[in-house]
Amino acid sequence: MNSIGDFIKDRRLSKGWSKRALAEKAGISHSEVHRIENGERVNPSVPVLNALGEALGVPKDDLLRLAGYKSDEGDIPMIERVFPDLKTEKQQKTAQKIIDGLARSGDMDDVDYDRLVDQVEMFFDYVKKKNNTD
Repeated sequence: MNSIGDFIKDRRLSKGWSKRALAEKAGISHSEVHRIENGERVNPSVPVLNALGEALGVPKDDLLRLAGYKSDEGDIPMIERVFPDLKTEKQQKTAQKIIDGLARSGDMDDVDYDRLVDQVEMFFDYVKKKNNTD
């Protein structure tokens, strides 16, 4: 069952809107609306959900709960939602620092991103070799 997609579709249809009309009001592509409603986009991003909530007149928290970003027990930290395999707090904080850095670095080009990936891969290789020799 695709509760978030079904909810958005039901809300859109109750307003008599096409997928394209909702997409225009939310400022997203109509193909994104289609993918969400059909369950092809299992984890829509928070900004997309916020835009859809705004367009549909639905409280953002309701959509975030339906999408699994929030629970009745409280917020599920985004880092845990996106990277459930990061088990320790140190791993989660490290990933969050990297993500925050990328978010602040909008002026990086593709070559810069490729260099960053190369550096990270070199570091992981170094750690792997170091641990194999200990």
